[in-house]
Order: sequence, then C-alpha cells, then structure tokens
Amino acid sequence: MKSDGSSMKDSSSMLGESSPLLGSSSPSVSPRLNSIFEKCKTNKIVQLLPSVIVGSLIWFCVPDQTGLTPTAIHILAVFISTIVALLSTKLEISIIVLLGLVVLSVTKSFQCIDTVTGESVECRLCQTTNTVTQEVYHCDGQAQSFQHSLNGFSTPVVWLIFAAFHLGRAVEVTKLGKRAAVMLIQKFGNSSLGLAYAVELSEVLLAPFVPSNTARGGGIVLPIVSALTSSLGSTIDTDPQLGALLSLVGAHSNLVSASLFMTGMAANPLVVTKAKTVFPGIEFNIVQWTLGASVPALMTMLIMPILFMWWCNADRQVGSQEQVKLLVQDQFAELGTMKNCEKRLCGVLLLCLMLWVGSDLDSGLVALLGITLLLFTDTLTWKDIATNTNAWDTLFWLGGFVTIAQQLSDAGASEYLGKHISSGIVSLNLPAVPTLPILYFVTSFMFSSLSTHIVALNVTFMEAGKHLNVNPMLLVPCIAYFSSLGGCMTNFSTGTVAMYFSKGFISRGRWFSLGARIAVLHLLMYFTVGVMWWRCLGWL
Repeated sequence: MKSDGSSMKDSSSMLGESSPLLGSSSPSVSPRLNSIFEKCKTNKIVQLLPSVIVGSLIWFCVPDQTGLTPTAIHILAVFISTIVALLSTKLEISIIVLLGLVVLSVTKSFQCIDTVTGESVECRLCQTTNTVTQEVYHCDGQAQSFQHSLNGFSTPVVWLIFAAFHLGRAVEVTKLGKRAAVMLIQKFGNSSLGLAYAVELSEVLLAPFVPSNTARGGGIVLPIVSALTSSLGSTIDTDPQLGALLSLVGAHSNLVSASLFMTGMAANPLVVTKAKTVFPGIEFNIVQWTLGASVPALMTMLIMPILFMWWCNADRQVGSQEQVKLLVQDQFAELGTMKNCEKRLCGVLLLCLMLWVGSDLDSGLVALLGITLLLFTDTLTWKDIATNTNAWDTLFWLGGFVTIAQQLSDAGASEYLGKHISSGIVSLNLPAVPTLPILYFVTSFMFSSLSTHIVALNVTFMEAGKHLNVNPMLLVPCIAYFSSLGGCMTNFSTGTVAMYFSKGFISRGRWFSLGARIAVLHLLMYFTVGVMWWRCLGWL
C-alpha cells in the first residue's frame, strides 16, 4: 500500500509540473490528495465498505424463494459480510464481531422462542399473528434478540480457551516455558536433527497450555530458535542451512501442535461446538481430540525434521559441543535456579491434566480451577489476568462467533449451504470422502488466519457431510485437525508462520513448494495411519 501511495504522489507531481490547467497552486494538490488517501485507508467505515456492500447484496437481493427465511438470509448476510471484513480489512476481529452482533440484535434477526408453545420463531415475527393458526406469537423480539446475542459467551469451551490463555501467561511469566525449551536443547542439541526435534518437543509441551499458537510459537519458541541460529553462526549470507531447517521446523511444528490439542489454537473449540450441533450424538471432547491426533501427528513430527534436513542439506553437527554448552549455560544463567513459582505452576498443570483425563468435571471448569489455584498461591496476580489482553479479546470474538454460528444453524442457513456443496459433489460423481476433507484442507490457501478459515467454512462442510451421510467420527476429526494443518501451504496462514518466514532463510517460492510437499504428507498420514488408528479406537 505504501508503494501505491508513493506512486500516486509521483504521478500527481508530474501533472502539477506539466499541466498549466492546475495553475501555480498545483504543487499543493498532490500532498492534499495523498493526505485524503491516507485518511481513507485508516478510516474504519471506508475499510468496511466492501464487506457492507457484499452483506447488503445478500440481505436485500436474495429472494425468499431460495428456501431460506428472511431471518436466515439476514444472518447469512451478516456472517459472510463478517468474513469479508476479516479478509479485506485490518480491523480487530472483536470490532467486526461486535458490529455483526449489534446489527443482528437491532434488526431482530435471531430465532426466538414462543413462551407459550416453546416453538422456535423468527424474532421479527414476535407479537404478530401466525397466518396458519391465527395465534399470536408470544415473545419479545427485541429483548430475546439481545439475550441470544450473548448466548455464546456462556459456552464452556469459550471459557476453557480463556482460562488456557492465562495458564499460558503463567508459563510465560514464570519463565517455565523457556526453561523447558532450553533443557530440551541441552538434551538434544548436538546435531541439527537434534535441535529440530528439540524445537518440536518445545511446541508439543507448551501447546496444551498456550492456546495462542502465535504467542506460543512467536513469543516463546521463536526467540530461542533465533538465539540458536545466531549463536551457531547461521545467517542468511553465511551457512543458512541450519537457519532454514529450524525456521521450517518451527513454523510447521507450530501448526502440528495446534492440531494436536483442542487448546492448541484459539478457534479449535468452534469445531467441537458446531460438531455437537450438527451431529447431536457425537462424543468428541478435549481428551478424544488429542487421542485421535496423537498417532498421526506424532508420526508426522518424527518424519518432518528428517525431510526438512534433507531438503535444506542441513545434515551435520551444529558445531562443537562446547558451543552448545556455552549457549545453554548462558540461558540457564539468565533464568537462574528453578523458582518456587515454577514448581507451583508445574503442580497445577499436572493437576489440570489429571482432571481433564480422569474426572467428570467440565474441561473449562478444570482450567478455571487451575487459574484460581495460581492466583491464591501468588503464582499469578490479578494484574496478570487483567492485562492479558489476548485472553479477553479472544473471549469476546470467540463467544460472538459461537453465537453467530449457532444462529446460522438454528435458522437453517448452514444446512442450506451444506446441501449445495453436497449436491455439487454428487453431480460430479466424487466420493464424499476424501473429497470433503481435502477440499476443506485446500481452502486454507485462501485465508491469512486459521481462525477465519474455521469460522468461515467448518459449519458448511459439516452440514455437507451430514447430507452425504459421512460418518461424523471421520469427518469431524478431519475438519478439526486440518483446520490447523492446512496452514502449511503458505507463508501467511498465521502469525507464527509469517514470523518464521520473515527471518529470510527461505524464499517465498521455496516456502510454497515445501509447503505443498508437507501438505501431501499430512493428507497421506491422516488418510492412512490416521484412519487405521481411528478404527482401533472404535470411531469407524
């Protein structure tokens, strides 16, 4: 955008110098136009114009004859407009979600409940007469609309992610995460392959407790990777192979770890929430998520560093053992001896893991219990909680999206889109599996956010699978795991990937080429090893 602005300025200057029509004051025209252009770029309303236009076309131009109710059309319009805004603007996701919720509430574009019959009715029809029964709909459309707009914030999985962010903050504040990563480097760091596995293990250990894959990969693991590459003499100009290897392993292991745990990425719970709506009898919780991913994901993590090492020609010792030892000593000297707060945090994290696996308590309640213990043991302070803006931001936009997704389903819009996708697959004589999961995986290429991809498409693909009678315990795990793994194809799929790419060890073309190869690895692994493992678990 900057180059566009400068080129506009240059062309305007040329006009000012060569055209007498502009008069003597023409030199001032270019700065004025450039100033207006810059203001337009940063104006929130101007940024939202494309999404507003798209939403308005759907809202006002889609005919009722499509089989959708006016409320369903309105919810679909707001949903698609929200996705367009996420893709085309730099506005915070929470602002966009807030706008969507407000529009739906003000226009009463929700499904309300008749307080007498208990039936679902469009909120816009409250206090009007049913044309069939001649009975009045007993509901308050405006009040219930606002209540429905807040429903998503009471969903347990939203609070699970909120609490997991604070567990991750504790890992960061106490430096326990950094200590664990340095210990792994000390153990495995004598070769390039050993360092690669150390980076992967760091991601796996942190992923259950740091639900922001960007905070985990970019804030904890990447700084250590950067210190390693520079300390061992790997730069873009000198010996770049090691830097390329660790950049690729760091980026791709971040995606694999995000797929391995329901708390590995902020938007993962949306998959579970929607799955339980589309397939009411399904049992796919926090434990089953990790259990289903464990074998294919861990096998992928065993193979991936070897492939990257081969492709980057980085099969060698990383330097003398003395170099690695000095680097580790420097890191441990900075960390000091293990503090009491780190020991308390270890105890709380182990307790959470045991309760998640072995108790009937809701996973969100277990996470909140962990936060409470950390607060009362002074491992975390309330200021740490209050200033953890990522947690509060995610609580808001995730809760809002849960509301919109639920209303899409209640109004029949998700089912409508799913029918069209399933009809397309049938008309092309394609098998539902693996067509649906692969198509979902490949569509990640169009998105610069893993969360946006999940919000935009997971509902639709589940509905399509339902119409094609796909086994839900095959489709839902594929969508759950591919939501993160699909980010392997580009250098812009998520913040962590972009940060590793920005180190400059890998060109854009090569990043895409290697990403395509890893995409094939993921698909082969899940449709062979994954499916066999799920059969062993009794899912299929």
